[in-house]
Amino acid sequence: MANSSTGESVIARIARILEAFDDEHPSLSLTSLAGRAGLPLSTAQRLVADLLTNRFLEKDAKGCLRIGLLILNAGGSNAPADMFLRLRNAAVPLMESVHAVLKQQITLAVLDKDEVLYLERVSPGSTAVNVTQKFARLPVLKTPSGLVLLAHHPVSFQDKVLASASDPEGLRATLAGARREGYVTRPSIMTKASIAVSVPVVGDGAGLPAALTAVIPRADAQINLTVAVLRAASFAISKALAADQPYGLESRRL
Repeated sequence: MANSSTGESVIARIARILEAFDDEHPSLSLTSLAGRAGLPLSTAQRLVADLLTNRFLEKDAKGCLRIGLLILNAGGSNAPADMFLRLRNAAVPLMESVHAVLKQQITLAVLDKDEVLYLERVSPGSTAVNVTQKFARLPVLKTPSGLVLLAHHPVSFQDKVLASASDPEGLRATLAGARREGYVTRPSIMTKASIAVSVPVVGDGAGLPAALTAVIPRADAQINLTVAVLRAASFAISKALAADQPYGLESRRL
């Protein structure tokens, strides 16, 4: 994760931008936002551009910035505006623990309409081509994250997404298996030598369903071990969301 000259991570700076908005400041100019977030104007401008592109922020009729619909209505749910931060706070320490065990890339994703939105990634190192960078979007039917997420959405929404699929009945069987078995595996879209394993994070009952995914080597893949580790982390994330308190690393809470 790229850091600033002060060592502060990108996600921490993004959090400062999002936290600059409150009931008294629902919309802000770029200059005011930079000031409230304690960021140089050039840094704020660069980050805001990405947040606007990915709909974490939007502009009002006067051109001022405000929280975007992606946060206000994340994944089609009635999630509150701070749900993204709550999910990230709960998930990242657990993702780091999973990475410490599996030594492989771990991603956190949510469903945004008919796309998978990747919110966070913990990786053992940089890769030449990585389409699951944070805030990247991929078609829901093309990834195990998307299939796990779709499996836990209403049937009416599933029907809408599957209407454009070339093999809707096969995918319905996959979704049923995801609900029954609690995970999905698919050859990785990153490299032919890897396989992705995804499990659901059910959220706090009224919040944001998410998918936790590990990308592991296909050769001698230990699917059962991977699923067990991911499920343990998923359960802990869900418990943290329900308690509105992240597990571990409290000092890192945004």
